[in-house]
Amino acid sequence: MPGTQIKVFDKIVQVIELLATSSQGVTLKKAQQALGLNKGTAFRILRTLESHDVAARNGDGAFVLGNRVLWWETCYRQNLDLSKLVRPHLEKLRDLTAETAAFSILMGNQTVVVDQAISPHATSTRFDIGFSAPLYAGATGRIILAHLDPERRKNLFSQQRLERLTERTITDRKRLERELNKCLALGFAFSEGERLLNTSSVAAPIFGTNKEVLGAISVTGPSDRLTHSRCKSIASILLRETRLLTERLRRADPVLEKQAVGGLQA
Repeated sequence: MPGTQIKVFDKIVQVIELLATSSQGVTLKKAQQALGLNKGTAFRILRTLESHDVAARNGDGAFVLGNRVLWWETCYRQNLDLSKLVRPHLEKLRDLTAETAAFSILMGNQTVVVDQAISPHATSTRFDIGFSAPLYAGATGRIILAHLDPERRKNLFSQQRLERLTERTITDRKRLERELNKCLALGFAFSEGERLLNTSSVAAPIFGTNKEVLGAISVTGPSDRLTHSRCKSIASILLRETRLLTERLRRADPVLEKQAVGGLQA
């Protein structure tokens, strides 16, 4: 749409599309000539894409699409099916709480929102589909992190810097470990203003057949409405819905669950 473009992002998309349509790979010179980029811009974009595994080098040293694109494609296919099962529970939670209910999965070392049912309130929390957030900050990331197998949790934990996003963000690793243990004990996580000021959230996990965490559902809204005591009452409703959803997933096509687990392990 006119007036909505972000020029740098437009160039990045053009480079990705060039990689997607070039069977022999893309050299720095080819990217410059095909897209009219100067050498410095083309180099920075290609190296940045490479650092995020969106681009990779082939045997000749040319740039090709990276494995992360395959992961995105897998997420797209699996979530079309997974969201069909999740959607009714999001809508029910939205109707029961009048707050936004969102479904998130783990991608790399972040959570990614793949669906939501938006609160009817004029003042509410809304996410862009694809919105990502670090695991350590907020209820959704913390409940997923808490339920990962110990080795993977340790690996993710060691890779991630605990940067302060707001004055309430937990940046002390020992305190975060205590919070993760609390999540395991309660079955849900609560956060207030850790990623976004004046925003509170309560989240609970969704599990597969082998008790591996497949994702999480959160209920999120303004902190003046979503108080700590209200979150406690919402938690019981949320836990009921996530348990029902877990049972539905276990009865669903095994291929769907296998895809979801495979995605989480990517």
